[in-house]
Amino acid sequence: MGTPMTLPAATDFRPVPAATPLLGFLAGEHTGALARVWPAPHEDFLALPAARRHAAAILSARGNHTAGRLQWMTARARDGELAAELFGRPAPGGLMKALGRMGEVLWRTADYARFLDLFGEGAACVLIRHMKTLGADTLGIVAVLPPGLRQASIVTHLGTEEAAAADLAAAWAMALRIRGPRAGPDIAQRFGRATTPGALFGMARDAIHPAAFGPVGPFPELPPPFQPVRQLDMLNAVALEFRNCLRDFVGDLAAGRMAVYVWRGEGGPAAVALRQDPAGWRLAEARAGDNLDLEDPVLMAIVSGVEAAGVRTGESWGWLHRRLEDRAYDAPAGLPGVLQPAWRARLCLGNLWD
Repeated sequence: MGTPMTLPAATDFRPVPAATPLLGFLAGEHTGALARVWPAPHEDFLALPAARRHAAAILSARGNHTAGRLQWMTARARDGELAAELFGRPAPGGLMKALGRMGEVLWRTADYARFLDLFGEGAACVLIRHMKTLGADTLGIVAVLPPGLRQASIVTHLGTEEAAAADLAAAWAMALRIRGPRAGPDIAQRFGRATTPGALFGMARDAIHPAAFGPVGPFPELPPPFQPVRQLDMLNAVALEFRNCLRDFVGDLAAGRMAVYVWRGEGGPAAVALRQDPAGWRLAEARAGDNLDLEDPVLMAIVSGVEAAGVRTGESWGWLHRRLEDRAYDAPAGLPGVLQPAWRARLCLGNLWD
């Protein structure tokens, strides 16, 4: 079995040694692993600078270092050596200083992984290096934002509410779709000048307003196995085949605000509805007969097909606009945010009237 000093943490199945209450408070989920390397009363570990205690937690969670190696790396290795060990390759400057601003209480393994991922990205790394203190919840906000919005002035206005950051990220993506990618730097600069959270979300709301009014574009050309429904008699036939309420949307179809297709690929058929809003055409619904849910592979195939044709998926312009309006006036959000864990939920299907 080897001695405790030479057992890799991943193969060390000994009972978890006793830990002091202080280590339990500071280390959380890392308590057992660290107590194996630095037995009670853990003096050598507690005497380490905060940055090296965080480094010890990261390395111990990976489970591929012996106790002796962990003790040497955290106590004796130079900052550059330890940073390279943590990062897996030469790390950007300032990694150990950033660890030293994480506070005394160790983070969860998942939060450390997110921190290291962000530290490897240019805009996020610059932002992190300029933060006076680092919190896992703040980095959660940074992770939600696209690189163009990872600015200190923007993050400051978002607090710790990831749903607010997700709304801002959604507004950014929709604004680029409406105004074009070249507008990105100007929009990001404008957001960075916001002086209050309300002003920031007011700018986000305005950014998704189209510059010109009128139809956004022609009906999408979806290739087979999509079959377009362009005539009233065909719509009646499809409504009978699927036993649904498509005939209720004759007005929207005639006005060009909605498009219907039948997907007849493997696992089908499926009735597919698109809606047009200021951000273009969006997948609004996809159902089997009797309005039953589609199997995952079928829905995935439909999503891939419409996205390849330039149709977007996700929530409607109207839902996002209303949430941005609420946030701009500091009103309670009347609609749910977009932090949805399941890919089906993120599609936001079923909002045919919006």
